[in-house]
Amino acid sequence: MAQITKKTNKKGETVFRIRVSCGYDYKGRQRTKSMTYKPKAKSPKQIEKEVQKQAILFEQQCSEQPLQQKIKFADLADEWLAYETEKGKLKIGSLEVYKGLRERTYNYLGHMYIENITRKVVQKFIFALAKGADGKKPLKQKTQKNYLAFVSNAFTYAVKNEYIKESPCKAIEVTETESEERDPYTLDEEVALLKKLNEKGAPTHYKVFFMLLIHLGMRKGEALAIEWKDIDFSAKSVFIRRNSQYRNSSTGVYTTLPKTKGSIRCLKLPDEIIDLLPKLKAEQEELKRNVGDNWVEYDRLFTTWNGEPMRPNRPYTWLQKFCEREDLPFKGLHNFRHALVTNLVHERTDIATVSSIVGHSNPNITLGIYTHEIKEAIARGCDTISNLLKERMEKSAS
Repeated sequence: MAQITKKTNKKGETVFRIRVSCGYDYKGRQRTKSMTYKPKAKSPKQIEKEVQKQAILFEQQCSEQPLQQKIKFADLADEWLAYETEKGKLKIGSLEVYKGLRERTYNYLGHMYIENITRKVVQKFIFALAKGADGKKPLKQKTQKNYLAFVSNAFTYAVKNEYIKESPCKAIEVTETESEERDPYTLDEEVALLKKLNEKGAPTHYKVFFMLLIHLGMRKGEALAIEWKDIDFSAKSVFIRRNSQYRNSSTGVYTTLPKTKGSIRCLKLPDEIIDLLPKLKAEQEELKRNVGDNWVEYDRLFTTWNGEPMRPNRPYTWLQKFCEREDLPFKGLHNFRHALVTNLVHERTDIATVSSIVGHSNPNITLGIYTHEIKEAIARGCDTISNLLKERMEKSAS
C-alpha cells in the first residue's frame, strides 16, 4: 500500500509525497518509487479523496512497469548461477560449463549495467568470440552457442525477476565455422591395437574398456559408468543408463543421465568381451580384499585402486602412451565411435539401426553428422543397382 506524506513545497503550497514499494532488488534491499502530487481540490475531504485516487493510480503504474535496477551483468549472472545451484535442476556438467564461461564473458559484459546491454551489444560479443577479437582463441559455432546460452539464461532470469522488461538475446546469430575433418580408425588399425593389447598383457580393465568402444561405439563416459548390475550374462547384453563425467577437483567424478533419451539403450555384447568380464570381476574382488576398509563400493567395472569411479582422462592418457610405445596410430577415443558408424554405413546397415546402436536421439542426428559417409554409401547403392541392371541386359542380349 502506498505511503502518503503531507508536505509544504518551496512556494509554501501544500503537496503530497506518494511512495510505493516496488519489491526488493537482487541483494534483498527494498526498492521504492515516489512522486510529489499537488491536488486541485480545495476542501479537505476532496483533497483526501483526490490524493487517494492518485496513489492508487501511481501504485498500479509502478506494478505494470518493472523497475530498472542498477545491476551489473557479472552480479546478475552470479546470482542466476547461485539460484540454479540451489534449485538443483540444472545438470552438474552444464553448471560447470557455464562457470567456465564466466571469465571471457565477464571481461566483455561483466562491468556493464544490464539495462544498457542491448541486442547489438550481445551480438558484438558473440562475433568477437567467433573472431577471437577479445584477444583469445576464436571459438567454433558450438562453443559460441554455449556462451550465448549462458548470457541468455541470465537475462531470462532477470526478466522473470522483473529486473528488466525484456531480454536482449533474441535473434542473436552465431558464426558458422568449418567442422574438423574426422579421422576414424580403420579396421586394420583397430585389429592391430587389439592384437597389441593381448600381446603386451595390457591390464584387463583397459582391454575391456577399449573393446567396448571399438565393438559398440560407446561414448567414454557411458562405458566408464557401466555397473556390474547393468551386465546380463545370460542375454550377453549391457544396459547403458548413465554417464560418468569429471570437470574439476571441486566436482570430482560425478554421474549424470546419458546425453539424450535415445542414449539409454541395451546392446548385445560380443563373446570376446563376455569372456573377459569374469576375469575383470575376479581381479576387482582380489583388489577389494587387498585394500580392505579403504574400498569404496560403487559397483563400477572401471575403478581406481580403492573402488572409486575412474576419471575419464585415465583411459585416454593410458592409450596415448601405449600407442606411442608400440608405434601405433593414436587418434583419441571418440574416433572409435566414428569408426563404428563409418564401418556400419559401409556395410549397408540401415541408418535407424546405426542410430540406435550409438544412442542418437533420432536417425536425423546420424544423417547430419555422417553426411559424407552416407553419401558414399548411397553412391555405392546406386552403382549396385546399375551394375545389376547392366548384367541382366547383357545376359538377355546374348
